[in-house]
Amino acid sequence: MKKVLLGLALTLSVSAHASQSVGVFFGSPMSGIQYKTNDLRFSLGLDDFGVAVDKTFNLGSLVNDPDLNSMYTFVGAQYVDNKHDKLGVRSGVGFQVPVSQFELYGEVGPTLYFVEDVDLELEGALGVRYRF
Repeated sequence: MKKVLLGLALTLSVSAHASQSVGVFFGSPMSGIQYKTNDLRFSLGLDDFGVAVDKTFNLGSLVNDPDLNSMYTFVGAQYVDNKHDKLGVRSGVGFQVPVSQFELYGEVGPTLYFVEDVDLELEGALGVRYRF
């Protein structure tokens, strides 16, 4: 856990000139706070403790279609402690809508857990981030 927090702190200090946002999200399997810098996201679950790190990709850029610029896809890893330690890889799709200095977003995707037992779960989240 100390290594995860140290990595997050180093990433935050290195990315001082990046496009950044911070906010809250509500979802399954965790709800909490999120920090985003460019195309990297760091999530910390507060209701059930958890951490997630994701790399996001703009769908409009991927398929060369500007109509899809509000959509994104992501891949990453997640650890959740909801009475059982769960570590897994995740991916999904989402949308984000800018409103002044804020971003409203929602996403859904599968997570393949492989610690304790192998389990595939469909998860999602809704949130809001403040851009600075």
